[in-house]
Amino acid sequence: MTPAAKRKVIQIQVIDPQQITLWGICELIKSDPRFAICSSSTNGVDAIRSVQACKPDVIVIEPELDGEDAIPLVETLIQKTGGKVILLTSNRNPALQDRAILKGARGVVLKTDPPETLLKALEKISQGELWLNRNATSRILMKATESNTPKDLSEEQVRLTQLTPKEEKVTRAIQLYPKKTLREVAETLHISEHTLRNHLASTYDKLGVRNRLELFVFCGKYQKTNDPNNHPKRRASDN
Repeated sequence: MTPAAKRKVIQIQVIDPQQITLWGICELIKSDPRFAICSSSTNGVDAIRSVQACKPDVIVIEPELDGEDAIPLVETLIQKTGGKVILLTSNRNPALQDRAILKGARGVVLKTDPPETLLKALEKISQGELWLNRNATSRILMKATESNTPKDLSEEQVRLTQLTPKEEKVTRAIQLYPKKTLREVAETLHISEHTLRNHLASTYDKLGVRNRLELFVFCGKYQKTNDPNNHPKRRASDN
């Protein structure tokens, strides 16, 4: 069996209030053999109902549903499915996009973007990447750090002590190269992308974060500077 034959088809859920637009999005996604549509809905109620039978890997959602604020729906769908959410919208309002990202969405594609942009974003997000431009990343990081308080520091520092030296090195590389792909970060660390992903999966679990953006914010808040006399005591064991 070839590597392509072994590759898992990525299951996609699509939510858009306009039926013609919904049909077009689904047809575009189905045209790529990497993806399959497991559910499509025009409203939040149907979307939540459909996830009982459909466990999507990635959820494509228009954040402006007819008469409905879809931002709370983003968080609900993530909790119910464990899927990764991407916004597909014509609304360029950064405040709307930022709200969705802070609720757990992984990226934003505009409906004015070329069709291949959506397909590329679906691939990257399914692999655990983010799909955000530089300006959006900066805005969201600023908002996420505004709520930081000193009283949280001790608890979060305890989590950081659970990291192995290699995992800590990965977290610092993620902070240093926020715009690089995982492959590029792996190259700077002189490890394979597969090894990097394994380290990240373990780190996400130990720190209680879900993705690179949350890891970046977490370490930016709680991880001390790379000073040998100024970071938490680590375990002697290493992966």
